[in-house]
Amino acid sequence: MIKRPPRQSRAALMMLSLLIVLSACASGPVARTATPTATTVATPTIAPTATSTPAPSLDQRIDAYIATLTPAQQIGQTLMLAVYANGYNANLDQALTQWHLGSAIIFPNYNGGPVMPSTLAGMQQLVRDLKTHADTPLLLATDEEGGLVDRLSFYYGHTPSPQQLTATGDPHQAYLQAQTDAQRMQQVGLNVDFAPLADISQGGGIDPSRMFGTTPTQVTSYAGAFLDGLQQHGIAGTLKHWPGLGASTGNPDFTLPTVNHTQAQLNAIDFASFRALLPHQPDLIMVTTVFVPAYDQQTPAAFSSVLVQQVLRGQLGYQGAVVTDAMDAQGVIAYMRQQGYNDPTQGIAEACVRAFLAGDDIIEAPIEQDRLAATVAAMTQAVQSGRISQARLHEALHRIILLKVQLGLLTLP
Repeated sequence: MIKRPPRQSRAALMMLSLLIVLSACASGPVARTATPTATTVATPTIAPTATSTPAPSLDQRIDAYIATLTPAQQIGQTLMLAVYANGYNANLDQALTQWHLGSAIIFPNYNGGPVMPSTLAGMQQLVRDLKTHADTPLLLATDEEGGLVDRLSFYYGHTPSPQQLTATGDPHQAYLQAQTDAQRMQQVGLNVDFAPLADISQGGGIDPSRMFGTTPTQVTSYAGAFLDGLQQHGIAGTLKHWPGLGASTGNPDFTLPTVNHTQAQLNAIDFASFRALLPHQPDLIMVTTVFVPAYDQQTPAAFSSVLVQQVLRGQLGYQGAVVTDAMDAQGVIAYMRQQGYNDPTQGIAEACVRAFLAGDDIIEAPIEQDRLAATVAAMTQAVQSGRISQARLHEALHRIILLKVQLGLLTLP
């Protein structure tokens, strides 16, 4: 026989059930409560699932960061300050704090001048001062190719040229040299190397010792190893000099050269190493001032949307940052003189605007302060007037900020 609870207990249980029902009616739907028995088990309350907001993508975070920059800071991000000084000075301060330049290239002995700063400690202090006074993280570059173009040799001793590295017969030697260069650059405080050359040596106007070989296969092997050695050790690498100077009639630093190859030759030789090196994900590609009539009979490569946008980006598929070669080079001045700019200062300023319009994201600005001021003014006017569209400016800024994020220079919220 089942022993029932006393009447008084049954009444109490019934009263409890009634209270629960009345409470449910007063407060809206609740979880059901089981009919009381000797052991009562309640069904757990299930809270409604909240609709979660997806985390913003990297592209969205970059766009949000760009939106925080003032118009002057946005323009400054596209300009690279040329630094040749014994220490931080008023000109550098104006460039960083008034014009807000977002990157710099370091020259220890510009045009063969005296070494400044003369010691490694002095160079490290100069770089620290640049970083301290800049209002955004800086891309800090130099040309550490080895051999003839060996900017750090004044502090660390000479390093082998690309030609000498290829002569070892072992691409790993190029990798190891780049690894050493990367470590030294980090000790100085730099984060971008304008190397390696992807040019194919063909008896042109560039010294053959600066190039890794005479065939696309050779150059791809050794330049690729060098590029990996840099980028796998925290330094951005730069393929140069697009679209190739190996068969040029001269060096753009001193003249306005031409590459007279057909499109077939260019694609089979000059462009081939750049194309083959893209899987190494070069952080930057440098475009130079050279005529390539097979693609553009009117405009040198640095100012040619055909060679930058259609060929480099469209045909080869490169989507990273493009940086110009020096914009105060004699090749630039000569071309702008042909365009009617007899005053080099105004010619360089206009050339910088044209290079940006052609698709170059970072402009290696002139070193002279009056020329730099004219360049900043020209870029500012071009943006304000709409000649440089907001879409074009944003496109370049997105690539620049992405590179800074990838290098760990900038942490986005």
